[in-house]
Amino acid sequence: MIRLVAFDGDNTLWDFEAAMRSALRSTLDELWTVQPGPSTAALTVERMIQIRNRVAAELEGRVADLAVVRYAAFERTLEEVGISDAALAARLNAMFFAVKAQQLQPFEDVVPALDAVSGRFRIALLTNGNTDPAQLGLDHYFDPIVFAATEGVAKPDPGIFRVLLDRTGIPAEDSAYVGDSLSDDIAGARGAGMRSIWVNRSGDPNPTGIVPDAEVRSLAEVPRVLEGWSEER
Repeated sequence: MIRLVAFDGDNTLWDFEAAMRSALRSTLDELWTVQPGPSTAALTVERMIQIRNRVAAELEGRVADLAVVRYAAFERTLEEVGISDAALAARLNAMFFAVKAQQLQPFEDVVPALDAVSGRFRIALLTNGNTDPAQLGLDHYFDPIVFAATEGVAKPDPGIFRVLLDRTGIPAEDSAYVGDSLSDDIAGARGAGMRSIWVNRSGDPNPTGIVPDAEVRSLAEVPRVLEGWSEER
């Protein structure tokens, strides 16, 4: 019987992708202004994302705080265009997080879904990201809120899921996790013995061998899935 439902944050509850791209565009405009030239002119948002992903891969397993990864990515971006300026990297990093906070919005299906499940299940947030749900007025739904950066271990490591379960006192077999990432959310939850719900908003094919217990296109479908599991005997 499901008693706990935990949610991922970025791209599950709020549109991190859109906010991130907007923030990168602002930092790129700033960089072009303070450091004009052919090398910086060749930078694009897509290239900055690629650099960040390379840095994240290099730091995987050693750094759980994605804010640290983001700052390191700005340092690497500047290095790749021939700029060694720690102060500028810090300035761009601060701008990124400020713009991201302004742009970040929950998806339209979030509040109705949380309202629907809050009366029946305990709700938690487990995220590798650094967005405080209080910024979006969502913090009152979640108990506990678990940040990978604080715990020093990140999804898909089952250890971060065990932190969540230990804090709730609810066993894995009575718990479900909802997230958009097959590799981080679904594989991690299943590795910890929890049921998993893949939020596949765009209806993308699953190219992996990672099989969720349920797949939804909208969070509006989550209450029905949970109710079905809760009725199992």
